[in-house]
Amino acid sequence: MKRMVFLSLLLLSNIAVAKLSFVTTTHPGQWQLNNKASTLNFTTTKNSSKTEIQSFKKFEGHIYDTKVSMTIDLGSVNTGIEIRDQRIKELFFDIVKFPTATVTIDLRKSDLKQMKIGQTKTLREQATIEIHGVKQTLPVELQVTSLNHNKLMVFSRKPVIIYLKNFDLLNGVIALREIAKLKSINTAVPVTFSLVFSHQ
Repeated sequence: MKRMVFLSLLLLSNIAVAKLSFVTTTHPGQWQLNNKASTLNFTTTKNSSKTEIQSFKKFEGHIYDTKVSMTIDLGSVNTGIEIRDQRIKELFFDIVKFPTATVTIDLRKSDLKQMKIGQTKTLREQATIEIHGVKQTLPVELQVTSLNHNKLMVFSRKPVIIYLKNFDLLNGVIALREIAKLKSINTAVPVTFSLVFSHQ
């Protein structure tokens, strides 16, 4: 009987430690973005019908306390065509003056600490985005999945639509259109992402 009681107490203590460990490791203030396991894409349409998916190769971020912060290296834009990459860097983003874009999201209303492994949550938040020296607040819909004790995946349930006129980027669109001799370039750009955060 004593042996059974001892084993029961031991099992309960192990479960308690495991739960405490999980709550500790999933605290929002301890997560770092894994760039190699993450993707950040945007979609462009030119001449009304040709749609292409572009990406950024370098970005970093973290979840600290209740805030998600990301910095995107605009010089890492990747369209698959070198001359087009260069034109976008120089004529559109003007990376000499504006080398990065930033995104911040406040998660005060979202409880990620209690997520179990394999659990998924849908979050509807407001993101503050700064591009080309202009800040705008946009709604974002995220899906967060706890992969294990040390990994969270965050991806866009719906594309985030960036309206270029709201970030003073229309002149850059005109410059790109003229140099590439295009009839049109879409000025509403859908952005999608799949981000993996690792516990540090």
